[in-house]
Amino acid sequence: MYDPDRMPDPICGELETDHMDEQIPWMNQIIWAEDIRNPQARILKARYYGEISYIDDCIGRILDAVDAGPDANNTLICFFSDHGDHLGDHHAWQKESFFEASCHIPFLLSWPDRLPAGLARQELVCLTDLFSIATHAADAVEVREGRDVLGMLAGTAAPRDCLVGCYGDPGTPLFKVMVREGAWKYIFLANGGGEQLFNLENDPDEQVNCVHVEADTVSHLRSRAAAACDIPGARQALDENGLKAFPYRERRRDRIYQFDQSRDITGFPKKPEDVLKGWSTK
Repeated sequence: MYDPDRMPDPICGELETDHMDEQIPWMNQIIWAEDIRNPQARILKARYYGEISYIDDCIGRILDAVDAGPDANNTLICFFSDHGDHLGDHHAWQKESFFEASCHIPFLLSWPDRLPAGLARQELVCLTDLFSIATHAADAVEVREGRDVLGMLAGTAAPRDCLVGCYGDPGTPLFKVMVREGAWKYIFLANGGGEQLFNLENDPDEQVNCVHVEADTVSHLRSRAAAACDIPGARQALDENGLKAFPYRERRRDRIYQFDQSRDITGFPKKPEDVLKGWSTK
């Protein structure tokens, strides 16, 4: 559906910044993506856009069915995803980082009887808010670990002042934590104790790490990250100095292989010609 030559190239910063999160080069290697260059990236992006268009078409059929029903305007629809794909941005493929390409996801609400159409909001929301959306719509609002998004849209509930995200087991080198507050995004990486700070208003592509020029902002957001971890199940991420860091260590670079175990193919043969034994030559 889409011409690769019309696709934009990946947006990358300095490799030192993009790969400060050691999981990114590890992930690239494990999925055979460490040597992808821009021409191949444009081809992959074109294919990805086609897959998204297919999903959009399928969702359109669902929406058509809703519109054909008797109560379409009083039907609440929430469209979201669990993550994005780097698609080469930040010298990265797949997901599982705190760069915007991976963690800034679609989050759309439609309720014609209650909500205005075509309105974009800047408040911080996340997947923990889905529960409150459902319960509020049922007139029995419970927020649990989220926020009352529908109440926020109606002006009866306060928005978040910051959003904290965690990845990996607390107290291990794989742990990382992100704090988003205003224009700022702070990321702490337990593996090596690396820190990143991006101003998403001035630098939406996250290419300039402001850690060394915004010491007060770093200290403030680091404290918020530590406070968020000071709960049962996450305190292992802390030590007497705050967020626990580990000496930097690269994981073993490996590959994901997909063998046809249904035909007892569980690996590569020592001699490739052995695969041909028993095959007909006619």
